[in-house]
Amino acid sequence: MSICICNTSALEALRSSGRLLPTLLDGPRCSQLDDTPIPHPIMLHDDMARIGLKEEPYHILVPTKRLRYARKDVVYHIRERPLPFQTLLRSEHGGPLITGPELLFCDLALSPDYGAIDLIELGYELCGTYLISDCWDGYISNAVCATSTEKIQRVVDDLTGRPGIDVARKALRHVRDGSNSPMETALAMMLSLPKHLGGQNLGPISLNHPVVTSQGTKYVDVAFPEAKVGLEYKGRDAHSIEKTARDDRRQNTLSGSGWTILSVWYEDLVQDHLYGKFLQELAKVLHVRLRTLSKSYEARQTVLRARLLPAIEKYSR
Repeated sequence: MSICICNTSALEALRSSGRLLPTLLDGPRCSQLDDTPIPHPIMLHDDMARIGLKEEPYHILVPTKRLRYARKDVVYHIRERPLPFQTLLRSEHGGPLITGPELLFCDLALSPDYGAIDLIELGYELCGTYLISDCWDGYISNAVCATSTEKIQRVVDDLTGRPGIDVARKALRHVRDGSNSPMETALAMMLSLPKHLGGQNLGPISLNHPVVTSQGTKYVDVAFPEAKVGLEYKGRDAHSIEKTARDDRRQNTLSGSGWTILSVWYEDLVQDHLYGKFLQELAKVLHVRLRTLSKSYEARQTVLRARLLPAIEKYSR
């Protein structure tokens, strides 16, 4: 019998799994909570440390109020109704259950610490090939995504009628699969989010979009498939002669396949005047007009960029 960690504790556990994430995701799943007592604080701390949790209090999902009693190291979340099918992960060696990424997304939609932008950004992470971590560059790349928008949507639909589930449903509409880094996520959100959230609303996008070329399949960081326009993000390390030449050859191959490829440099996103020029150039190749609807929209755009730019600055080292 195992306790089940949830909420921000489950997110910390997923992120701590690092490159072992595929093993965790491929392991057995269940949807039944065990009616088991919470271990003594010292034992609980040791159990949590083994799966990488450092932050107290620990968020624990319980099936009944019967075992709930006040503890400084535990926050209880009561779930008396049945859980969606196979939404709990089993950690290795008889460790605690962990709410899977699909249920986690829905749970955090109810958290006062997660606004709409936070939840969308988390959705990109869970549906992408990276996880935020405390390693030297701030995130770990994986060969697989923790989940997908389709899988989250199934759990959202299963929880229809649950208080607050519409928050998750609305946020999920703006999440795209396949982001490879926090920088790609920030760029995609700034360009694709609707104007009421401060985005440019420039149309459907696809991340790491496959393009068939004469030299095989190439992948575009952020693509506008209908217009055959792609964006390639250049981090701070992209200024080297060797890397620039390699990227130029790759972009020439894509251009030869009928695509227009724009390079987006780190400075284009963090410096206001360069960001404005980048948007004008992008709008030109997309054949759209940029319109400032109101002062309130300008304020929302400023707020969104202020929220996302720290991620670009932090992870573009």
